[in-house]
Amino acid sequence: MKGESMNMSTKKRIGNKLILISAICAIAIPSVSYAEEIISPENFASSSNLYEGQNTDILKSSLYPDTYKNPFNHQFISTLKETNKNIKKIDNTEDENPVIATTLSFIRYMDTEDYKSAIDLISRSLKKVISEEWLKSYWKGLPAQLQAGFFMGIGEVTQKDTNSVHTNVEIKLVFEQITVPLLIKLDPSGKIDDFQLSMPFSPVAERPSYSRPESFVDKEVVVGSGAFPLPGTFSVPKGKGPFPAVILVHADGAADQDETAYALKPFRDLAEGLASKGIAVLRYNKRTYEHGLKTELSPFYTVDKGTTDDALLVTHFLQNEPMIDKNQIYILGHSLGGMMIPKMIEKDQNQNIAGAIVMGGAARAFTESVLDQLEYRLSIGAMKPEEYKFYKSQFELLNDPNFSSQNPPKDFQLGSPVFWDSIRKINAAEMSKEQKTPLLILQGERDFQVQSKIEIPFWKEQLKERDNVEYRLYPKLNHFFTEGDGELSKPDEYYSPTNIPEYVINDIAAWVQGRSK
Repeated sequence: MKGESMNMSTKKRIGNKLILISAICAIAIPSVSYAEEIISPENFASSSNLYEGQNTDILKSSLYPDTYKNPFNHQFISTLKETNKNIKKIDNTEDENPVIATTLSFIRYMDTEDYKSAIDLISRSLKKVISEEWLKSYWKGLPAQLQAGFFMGIGEVTQKDTNSVHTNVEIKLVFEQITVPLLIKLDPSGKIDDFQLSMPFSPVAERPSYSRPESFVDKEVVVGSGAFPLPGTFSVPKGKGPFPAVILVHADGAADQDETAYALKPFRDLAEGLASKGIAVLRYNKRTYEHGLKTELSPFYTVDKGTTDDALLVTHFLQNEPMIDKNQIYILGHSLGGMMIPKMIEKDQNQNIAGAIVMGGAARAFTESVLDQLEYRLSIGAMKPEEYKFYKSQFELLNDPNFSSQNPPKDFQLGSPVFWDSIRKINAAEMSKEQKTPLLILQGERDFQVQSKIEIPFWKEQLKERDNVEYRLYPKLNHFFTEGDGELSKPDEYYSPTNIPEYVINDIAAWVQGRSK
């Protein structure tokens, strides 16, 4: 019991320090899929120094190795120091498994400064964005960024879950002070296609009680091709069909197909809940999760490329599925995914989208919604005044009508200007005003990240002339649509393993099936 108490206490300390899940860091640092620390201005400067000589648009948004200073902060380091004592180094072990052998060789080449040989193990598409010099900066900078001491050797190497796009191998890097897991993703040819440090959260929510796995079939699918194929799960009800279908579109940041956030798996809950009620659901790993480096290091990455374009690819995919009613394909967007729904509808030239569900999506400009969140975090002591002042000043630069991604202000430090320029003018409610696609807008009234009392009146005012928009407000729910107490939620609610309540699933199912009649 004492151990459990200490574990939860540690998680809360970590969380109070680390998270700004749906705001700045998940965009400035799109590959951190577990926990993001608010980045201080000096961290941006540190990141820039690591990549001196590269395109400045890339520098501020590049996360390797500086990204991982953020999840592995002092609280994590304390925990990792304990695990460091139990790691047995296996530096001299060879392995007949080719993906593990490649992973071992990759780390050994970098450790012996043979970056040319390390690059030879990398896929052609990844070589387009990284170089030998980049690898050198990454490896040399990693100990300092992790506050880890010198590199001692390789710990346990494990082949993890494999999807249709990548074979995943976790290799533990043993440093003087801590041991950290590095996730290596290899393509079907056996080349390294991505890598990222990871810290899985435990425990996570179990399958919800309303899920009836015997009533549907999960199929592994791949959406898209070329450099950015995305693995996903297509949950299809058993029976004759054709069935209505819902596509799940993530919040900002890097997210797997379950949209795993700490102890929560909201997209898993939605998919299994809706499939149990006769609605097919397709969910997929987000581009910034499956192809982190290729996304982050591209000077051309925009919010559409990471959200809109992939969602529309899924609508095309479903048009060719015989079990799906082609006239009943719906988009469900959470957070940023919800905010981007009007853009998806605008770009849906084939009119594949029959309707859309907005879950916790901002009605106003992204910067306005985020600033409300930051003010709340400041008020509860979860953000320092100097951090708030920094972000507010950055948003003022973004809101300047003369802001240019090609020639950004010298003081702009939020990451890729190209990305921010692509998102700063999007006003979801205003964009939706003249659109005809039916909407269901869901909002938790305890959501501190997209605040109901501000956003819902704005949605209603802008859409008051439309007769095909419905609203559902949930007094007990937070940003991830799980229950809690208090007027507004706090970040540490996300550490408690729980599920989206069934009444949310029922509301979505009733709306979709009501439109299918």
